[in-house]
Amino acid sequence: MSTFTSSFGPQIEAMLDWRTALGHSLRDMHTAMAGFDRFCAAQHPSETVLTRQLATAWCQDTATGTWGAYRSRAVREFGKYLQLTGAEAFVVPSAWIASPIRTLPHLFTDGELAAFFQAADSVETEYRSPFREYTIPVIFRLLLGAGLRPPEARRLRRHHVDTESAIVMIEQSKRNKDRRVPVAEDLAGLLARYDRLADLRRPDRTWFFEDTRGRPYSPAWLIASYHRCRARAGGIAPGSTPYTLRHNFATRALMRWVEEGKDLDAWLPYLAAYMGHEKYSSTAWYVHLLPERLAATGLTGAAGIIPVVTP
Repeated sequence: MSTFTSSFGPQIEAMLDWRTALGHSLRDMHTAMAGFDRFCAAQHPSETVLTRQLATAWCQDTATGTWGAYRSRAVREFGKYLQLTGAEAFVVPSAWIASPIRTLPHLFTDGELAAFFQAADSVETEYRSPFREYTIPVIFRLLLGAGLRPPEARRLRRHHVDTESAIVMIEQSKRNKDRRVPVAEDLAGLLARYDRLADLRRPDRTWFFEDTRGRPYSPAWLIASYHRCRARAGGIAPGSTPYTLRHNFATRALMRWVEEGKDLDAWLPYLAAYMGHEKYSSTAWYVHLLPERLAATGLTGAAGIIPVVTP
């Protein structure tokens, strides 16, 4: 049974199947198109053509920020697909899609992290979200301790976590890339204890972190849980997100290497591979977060480590 209910439902299903056949990940596209489908079903139930007016209404519903661009890209791809099939459709111009502005993430102090995880460890039981008191402390420690992207942690299947070898397997993440992520011994032990406890609750589960409906926890659940812990920790880092824990993994690794006197030019590629960065510049960007620490190393932009920053 289709999960799409608008008049565009069959075409959305067909596009997603087509993109799957081409090797694209449907994670982000499916979420965006599900929102577009609900929007059409609720506000334009009789519309059967992707017109300029309809596409504009959808894009302008949240016209600012990364999510607005995210929606616009999805409906642009849908318009291109419809035209490929011979259907009449408006294609959102690429100029409409603003590039997201990358802001510097919050760098947690040791005290802030201690307060955050104390809050995570004290989450109460909740009948609407059973097992959250066990899941929240572990999933956030995994984000910080292994530098995973939040969707990578949420979508871990049980067989992806090898606690004996201390390896987490990430399959079809960004750009459909797979990678093996070694984790610290204490984190592997924490994952093993969680797995045994979750096994008692649901021995046949598919997902490592599984909600009451047998599915991975949703992005909204993870974000709400993060902000609950952040608020209980004294309202620290009000503009941060769960992704901030991944950023802090990277910056703390760099700080540790600086303190150990390691050559960052030689070590950055290892960090890039570990974090699943497609471009070396994505990892080098983190160097900007450590200006005072790096000043003592003598590294400069001319050394090829620090990329140029445009005001």
